[in-house]
Amino acid sequence: MKIGVWKPQRDETSVRIYTDNVVEHLKAFGHEVVFWGKDDEVPPVDIIWDASCTGAQYPNRKILQTSIPWIVTVHGAANLSLPLKYNFLRFSDKLKGWYINARRKFMWSIYRQKVAHIITVSKYAKEELVEYLHLEPGQISVIYHGYDDNLFYRQSGEKSYLLHVSVYQPKKNVDRIVEAYSQMKEVDKLPLVLVCPNYPGIMTDPKITLIHTPVSRKQVAKYMKEAYAFIFPSFHESFGMPLLEAMACGVPIITSNSTACPEITGNAGLFVDPLSTTELKNAMQKLMDDAVLHKQLSENALERAKGFSWEKTARLHEALFLRFIV
Repeated sequence: MKIGVWKPQRDETSVRIYTDNVVEHLKAFGHEVVFWGKDDEVPPVDIIWDASCTGAQYPNRKILQTSIPWIVTVHGAANLSLPLKYNFLRFSDKLKGWYINARRKFMWSIYRQKVAHIITVSKYAKEELVEYLHLEPGQISVIYHGYDDNLFYRQSGEKSYLLHVSVYQPKKNVDRIVEAYSQMKEVDKLPLVLVCPNYPGIMTDPKITLIHTPVSRKQVAKYMKEAYAFIFPSFHESFGMPLLEAMACGVPIITSNSTACPEITGNAGLFVDPLSTTELKNAMQKLMDDAVLHKQLSENALERAKGFSWEKTARLHEALFLRFIV
């Protein structure tokens, strides 16, 4: 099978990780992969895969110029399901965001007739696409992400801090993590490490370490393996790749009781209302105080992570692509 992979001019880190890992495995399975972009002609391939559609983005208009089956991964529709303030910071950005959202809804009313099939990354994301883009459920397949087990694995030794990892967006709820942490009992309180590139604020609490510059995947894995617990109370996640990476390291999770967070985390964490500082504080304190619970969640995390792998993800993509080759 010869696969033409659409390469956008810019892509998010999580999308790049996903695309690179699936492509690597597809090549290992014996398939030929050709990357192409907006300045290229449509290549002579069996199928086209666009893995880059975040925020309910629609595929490139070149889809209208070809009869080659075009598979699109739409990672979710947070910009449609969340209030504008969670995705656009300034008033002018909110106006622009409103226009972008309206345009994406309109364009999908055209492109959904042309797309051969849609992949998304969770059952929650599928429900979101059906509700906000009016896509047919039968047109959408759910395929979960995997993780790099050469980077993310259990490491023995003392776990000395609470951890959050994200590229800053308001929907990641970082300020509430800081607020909840400040309300915890000071006695034996573990430090908090925030790996949050582009975070706009500063930290005055000496127990909080803020890393606001980009870090390598290897460094992210190091922070994750040495963490006592992973704190991830997002307002919205279509999947939440750091949740899976934490589980692979055997790190108990505190995350939101909404969107895709419970679906991905399963029995590996505690769930809180992302709007409740008190619930978040209590969950962090509970994990600090209850060693038996901590140990159980750690074991659950390792077991649950076994159900995810990039090879499994790629095999499901392969099977789907083959269905649409004439």
